[in-house]
Amino acid sequence: LNNVKAGKASPVVYYMELNRMDWQTLAAYMEQWTFFVKRHAKPSVFNKLSTKTLQKYAGIFGISIDELRNLKDKCS
Repeated sequence: LNNVKAGKASPVVYYMELNRMDWQTLAAYMEQWTFFVKRHAKPSVFNKLSTKTLQKYAGIFGISIDELRNLKDKCS
């Protein structure tokens, strides 16, 4: 959570750990290669993700897209 607040990691990392997943598990749910899912951990890449990709992450984590996007603001 501290890394998300500091802008070092994207909310994907926080929710992945909250749901006790590892990179391979999350990649399997996303139906993408681990390499791409790990890239989404970078805030600069996360901010450019499509709504479709964000919706898929939100569905996996059981949250809304707004909760996924605004984690940093909510925890401040």
